[in-house]
Amino acid sequence: MDALRSRNPNSIVRLLCGTLILAFVALIGRLIYINERQGSTLLARADRQQRSYHPLRHRRGLIVDSRGRMIAGTLLRKSIFADPKVIPDKEEASQRLSEILGVDSGEIAPDLIAADDQRFFVIKRGVTDEQAELVRGTGIHGLGVFDEPYRIYPMNSLAGALLGFVAADGHGVSGIEYQCESWLRGENGLKTIIRDAGRKAFWLADGGYRPPRDGMHVVLTIDTEIQAVVEKELEECITKYQAQSAVAIVMHPGTGAILAMANIPSFDPNRYQDSQPARYRNRAITDPYEPGSTFKPFIAAGGLAENSVHLGESFNCENGTYVEGARVLHDHHPYGVLSFEEVLIKSSNIGMAKIGRKMGNERLYKYVKAFGFGEKTGIDIAGEDPGIVQPFNRWTSFTTSSIPMGQEIAVTPLQLARAFCVFANGGYLVQPFVIRAVLAPDGRLVSDFSNPPNKGRVLPEKIVAQMKEKVLEPIVEIGTGKASRLAHYRVFGKTGTAQIARKGGGGYEKDAYVSSFVAAAPADNPQLVVIVAVTRPKKSIGYYGGTVAAPVVKNILAHSLAYLQIDPDKSGSHENPTVAAAPASD
Repeated sequence: MDALRSRNPNSIVRLLCGTLILAFVALIGRLIYINERQGSTLLARADRQQRSYHPLRHRRGLIVDSRGRMIAGTLLRKSIFADPKVIPDKEEASQRLSEILGVDSGEIAPDLIAADDQRFFVIKRGVTDEQAELVRGTGIHGLGVFDEPYRIYPMNSLAGALLGFVAADGHGVSGIEYQCESWLRGENGLKTIIRDAGRKAFWLADGGYRPPRDGMHVVLTIDTEIQAVVEKELEECITKYQAQSAVAIVMHPGTGAILAMANIPSFDPNRYQDSQPARYRNRAITDPYEPGSTFKPFIAAGGLAENSVHLGESFNCENGTYVEGARVLHDHHPYGVLSFEEVLIKSSNIGMAKIGRKMGNERLYKYVKAFGFGEKTGIDIAGEDPGIVQPFNRWTSFTTSSIPMGQEIAVTPLQLARAFCVFANGGYLVQPFVIRAVLAPDGRLVSDFSNPPNKGRVLPEKIVAQMKEKVLEPIVEIGTGKASRLAHYRVFGKTGTAQIARKGGGGYEKDAYVSSFVAAAPADNPQLVVIVAVTRPKKSIGYYGGTVAAPVVKNILAHSLAYLQIDPDKSGSHENPTVAAAPASD
């Protein structure tokens, strides 16, 4: 003590100051060390403790038909979420949730533990209002309720394969929902909340609010009234003929707009999990098949355009059996000499083979490609198949007679309907489309797709008129398409009964057919083209296109023409007394 007293007071001050300076330097060093080595980690931890982030869900855009009827929309449902990082006791939280939601806690706890590195984890979607209130009442930090948008399809299975569906994560999976994902899907917003030590919210962080951006709306060319009639007619046809499936397309021949595109059996996008994935496929554009006799008008028209054949020209159809080298051709009924027109009206395979011989492979190939076969139509739906047309260097002498009969080629129903539009619009190949427009969330027009350019002229207008008047109308009036005749409208079209080729080649399946009919009306000013293709009708009940598919087309046309208030033909029914009526076989 005496020694300390004897020291100079200034020395004591200097010692204390030095000690303080050393401590201060050490503190600064420690702070620098913490900042350099642990700064980012500690800042992130503080941020997690002080801030909470709440996603603000956007609403997916609507899908509406051509008249504004909602086909797909978005509603809100209450869902339970967790912030596993801040839940104090995950076992307790799991137990409380199991009591409220009526599930085993063992199903919840593993998910909470596994999601420990997530800040937002959905426990259950679509809970009741009562369950939501009970979760709020638990007072457990890290558990909460939010309003989540979900997709609804108010017309259930109507146009299911065309629309597609949206998965639980909000992304379109197939059909229009997939094709238009970039328009329909918006962007989530975000709300950032500052919390105190007790995790109570007390402030909105600076710049902590970003509003959600809702998706845009997609307007289709589909008319749901026509779509509903088409699907009803197909379902009745499948039931009557015990068929495997059926597809149909209704389109406007002048613009290429698709008014209906149906696949039966269909599926309900509201409950897509209940159906096999095969039901999701839009077979009208994905499943090519040998068209059979529905292909004959395109070849015949090409022959007229090339002056290879002429109206009224005679063809010996060999009484139903024709030996052509190593090949034997047959007709459904024995015919002798037929005129060019009669070859198509009675649907003679032998007559068509002889037309093919007169044209030759180069001209045949030219018109097959000119009508758009062997390539995608370019319709604005994903998944389209281009069909099958062999490269020209693989065409043989067999091809010369096969192609005119609709064999050695595979087409989709859409390709066939599009090609038939050439006979209904004066000779042009149109661009088919189903997306008419895109609208902003407030209804403003963003994009208009309602007037796509056509692909150019395929046939001279004179040839189109000759085919329609001399061939396609008589097919309905007195030929194989008689079952499609209407009282006040003149219909023109072509039937087809095609065998189904074996997978991998090697001939055709026994008693397996695609029964089809493609037609247009009214003849004076065609406004609608309709194709119906029925796969594997039971042969013992009926399988000819004129028997199975033509009545369905008749009913679709009758309803649609009346619904659209399209005026009847000014002229009466077409009559051609020089041609005898054909059996309703093909």
